[in-house]
Amino acid sequence: MKRSYCAIFAAIILCSVSLKAQTSRGEPQVRNLLAILTKAVETKTAKAGDEIILRSISDLIMDGNLVIPRGSKLTGRLTEIAFKGKDNSDTILAFSVEKATLKNGIEIPLQAIVAALAAPRGDSLADDPTFAMMHSNEPKMVGGARSASGSGSLGASSKASANAAVATADLKGTLDQPTVLDANSQGAVDIEGLTLTWRLIAPPPITVIATRNKNLKLETGTQMLLRMAPPRLPR
Repeated sequence: MKRSYCAIFAAIILCSVSLKAQTSRGEPQVRNLLAILTKAVETKTAKAGDEIILRSISDLIMDGNLVIPRGSKLTGRLTEIAFKGKDNSDTILAFSVEKATLKNGIEIPLQAIVAALAAPRGDSLADDPTFAMMHSNEPKMVGGARSASGSGSLGASSKASANAAVATADLKGTLDQPTVLDANSQGAVDIEGLTLTWRLIAPPPITVIATRNKNLKLETGTQMLLRMAPPRLPR
């Protein structure tokens, strides 16, 4: 069933030349959701299995009902890190976006790709005094930079950065930052040297970001346009 669902989703994306949301008989309508990255991801420090966390900055409404409200947590996993070299012409960062967690704790499975992304708007959180204050009050990990090696879980220091970024966003209105993406956006907007492709053969769908540079980094606050088949709500 999952493979069939993903195949339908792949067909919708591939058959939509402009990647617009559209409906045809027997096929679900593609939905769009804007989100921002809450913690920077960089190929030189990331590893496959690491969690990736986004925060929605728009609402997802289906049949007049609010399904995923603005401010919801979206999570996925890094599935591949590859470096430019003898065997690779590009540096690659591949990841999935697999679920939305609402503020009441309800989890909604997603089959989503990143159709477009754009650089953060406003000042960088790294230079933000509010972020520095929030980050300094988070628990610090003693020992190595990562814990649960190979498990794909975030260490304490990584969780601290993500929590501080979200807290800063809530206080200073990052969720209200100006957006340059809309339903028609495609690829990397105002970011040079990045290309987006997708792997849609089997679930979960994978977004692949590539660059000819030796390192690829997505900054905190990077805007993303998610495109997905209508989520199946938990019963």
